[in-house]
Amino acid sequence: MNVNENLEQQKAAASRGDIAAKTTLGKRMIAERASRKSFEEGQMFLKQALEAGSGEAAEFFAVLHAVGINGQQDWTQALDYLTQAALLGWKPAAQQIAIFADKMDEDGTWNVRQADVAALRKQIDINALLRLPERQILCEAPRIRKVEDFLSHRFCDWMIARARPTLARARTYDETVADGKESESRTNSSVSFSLLELDLVLLLIQTRISMIVGLPIFVMENSSVLHYHAGQQFHEHYDYLDPSKPAHAEDIRRFGQRLITFLIYLNEDFEGAETSFPKIDQKFRCKKGGALLFANVDVEDQPDPNTLHAGLPPTRGEKWLFSQWIRSGPSPENS
Repeated sequence: MNVNENLEQQKAAASRGDIAAKTTLGKRMIAERASRKSFEEGQMFLKQALEAGSGEAAEFFAVLHAVGINGQQDWTQALDYLTQAALLGWKPAAQQIAIFADKMDEDGTWNVRQADVAALRKQIDINALLRLPERQILCEAPRIRKVEDFLSHRFCDWMIARARPTLARARTYDETVADGKESESRTNSSVSFSLLELDLVLLLIQTRISMIVGLPIFVMENSSVLHYHAGQQFHEHYDYLDPSKPAHAEDIRRFGQRLITFLIYLNEDFEGAETSFPKIDQKFRCKKGGALLFANVDVEDQPDPNTLHAGLPPTRGEKWLFSQWIRSGPSPENS
């Protein structure tokens, strides 16, 4: 079955009143952003699904308000839609409400009773959740910074739990292959999150990153979670796009250069596994919830060869990282 046939089947099911089909179709049409008309039609399907009681549709409206896809980010509206999703029985929304309110269940999970959702919503202080710690300067050439306690441990654990079921062998860039290729230079696993896979926890992380680097979230590529077992690594490489390579030059022309790499350590119970910068003979790592960020370009926005870096292998345990690349223009996923 091709994509268009599948789309027509979803439209047919939605026209018959299938709530799940309306939800799936609405999310898909918004995410694909084929045209303004398609986007508006997708919103219509989602509204119909929400009116029919779809908690999943309510959660996606929460995502849209947190992304700011209709204009400015609106965290109040986003949390209200997330609350509505939870009250409609959508479990992932209820768990996120509990995480935002820092209310862990007695069994150590983020499950919450529907009867408690409204009260927990009132406890959420979004301004406190967006308050940032200070950056530390580690190096000026290249520009490397560290932010201790950037992310609360509960959000780190949530991202690990979200990533774990869908991890796959990480790939390296190859202009001849759309999704890159497997390489012996990179042996770790990863998973990235598209618009359809966003939730409010991930968007809170992106918003905090946006605030600390001073750039909007629409210049961010899809966020990824990286996983390294003992012995797995990512050999020396650059994150910037090389303008001397035609495919890279075209990518830069359309979407901008990769200005910044932002890494959040989601755990700390491992040994080794530092991020190494061999040209300056330095290596760094953070505690759980800490962030390491570095500019891939120099002060004149030209690729900085001193940013050559490697993800060294853990010698014991396993390492989890949240990885965010930030462009100088709207990223491919947001164009």
